[in-house]
Amino acid sequence: MMSPLPAPVRAALAARWPEVFPAEGDLDPNGPLVPADSHYDLAALLKEHGYLLYVTVVATHFPTPEGDTFEVATVLRNPSTGKAFWWRCKLGADPVIATLFPLFAGADWQEREQFDLVGVRFAGHPDLRRLMLPEDWEGHPLRKSYAIDTPHAPWR
Repeated sequence: MMSPLPAPVRAALAARWPEVFPAEGDLDPNGPLVPADSHYDLAALLKEHGYLLYVTVVATHFPTPEGDTFEVATVLRNPSTGKAFWWRCKLGADPVIATLFPLFAGADWQEREQFDLVGVRFAGHPDLRRLMLPEDWEGHPLRKSYAIDTPHAPWR
């Protein structure tokens, strides 16, 4: 379950994104859905309020008959309180979102992993290249549309 936000943080978020963070009431327990173009600004604001630890980023692929969509969930933690906070961003068929590397050096390899395995590109990342698979690997194995008969597949 998501940790409750301290009142000053909640007020700052509500002032900036009132449609996502109402001043009162519960937030989505799955993590608030934040516009992708606000991803970096939200992380910067949370960092100003003590969320100094970059915990993780996870990307998910959702294929639909209307087209592919992706979702990126990011988790930060406040080391002085031990409280974590996460949010989600929906991306379209061309999954691109701003890197958080300039704010959190710990985002480096985690963003590269999501790029490598899911195919989400982190705009502005200084070294966005494959991390776990060879550079010539075709496709992104954690996409639901990934074909298991890929020529590089180790089980072939």
